[in-house]
Amino acid sequence: MFSLITKEAKLGGSSTGSPKDIATMLDFAIKHDVHTWTNPRPLKDANQTIIDMEDGKARYRYVLVNEKHAAEEKQE
Repeated sequence: MFSLITKEAKLGGSSTGSPKDIATMLDFAIKHDVHTWTNPRPLKDANQTIIDMEDGKARYRYVLVNEKHAAEEKQE
């Protein structure tokens, strides 16, 4: 614990539920056509994205997207 404190390391976690709970939630989202509100940002802009978040500019949830995969999704 002290080695983490001296390095000013931060730990975080979330309670998302059991694997069964997650599967139930995803099934519900599919069945009811639930979509999230996201703001995709290119992975190359990760540093600016962090700055924008710290400045309170984020609307919805920032999602870093690999440009190659983003291009593939647009073609589908």
